[in-house]
Amino acid sequence: MTLWQAVQQGKALLKQAGFSPSSCGFECYILAESAFHLTKHQLLCNKDAPAPSQEAEHFFALVKKRSQGYPLQYLAGQWEFYGYPFFVGEGVLIPRADTETLADAALEAARPITAPAIADLCSGSGCLPVVFARELPRASLWAVELSPQALAYLHKNAAFHQCKNLTIVEGDVAQWQPPEPLDIITANPPYLAPEEMLSLQKEVTFEPAMALEAPENGLYFYRLIAQRYLPFLKPGGLLAFEVGWRQAQAVKDILARAGYCSIGFREDLEGIERVIYGRKPLD
Repeated sequence: MTLWQAVQQGKALLKQAGFSPSSCGFECYILAESAFHLTKHQLLCNKDAPAPSQEAEHFFALVKKRSQGYPLQYLAGQWEFYGYPFFVGEGVLIPRADTETLADAALEAARPITAPAIADLCSGSGCLPVVFARELPRASLWAVELSPQALAYLHKNAAFHQCKNLTIVEGDVAQWQPPEPLDIITANPPYLAPEEMLSLQKEVTFEPAMALEAPENGLYFYRLIAQRYLPFLKPGGLLAFEVGWRQAQAVKDILARAGYCSIGFREDLEGIERVIYGRKPLD
């Protein structure tokens, strides 16, 4: 069997499992890159080369697992966020394009500050704080995460990207206290209501419930963080959240009740209010 024949058989298996023709090709190349340790370009240039039997067996095992709904990102072992690769696997939330909207908002606020102090709460894989560390080399950064499984990926990603200005904190956002006043706080907390957990896409059910579900109709962590962290912001400092597609107004109200001003939003690529932010009053 050649490399090309293996990829074509993989596509056929995914198509039989109900995947669309366009996604079959894309996903098979991702899995083939992982199994054969070749880029898509190398696969295409060497498509008539024999597929090593052990690697081919691994490839078809990945395809089978994917056909059963297991996340592509976990099978690949890493995923891109904001142009940077991140290691991912069971026990950590998969970085998503929606969260890049939060990265954009925070970076826009941070760049005019010479040496911003930034904390990211509920950091998971570290996609946000690692991007901040790479894009803002003069910043002082903290990433706070409670899950031991997620922390392992957070440490791995921070080390891979050589984030020397990032301090990783194993802690609960309900108890952690920043060591100095902060210019910016970001958070992509768990925000799915319990009833939403019952209708998740198959792929999402493999991700940790701890990173997805929150009490109070999904609003618990927004209220907790907004109230608890206002004193830790500098006057004029920014708190920015990623929110669920039906939560924008509720989170704006939470920020207003907690004492924030200049409350606003940023839309994602689908036009959904994905980021809600507010500032600590200057007085």
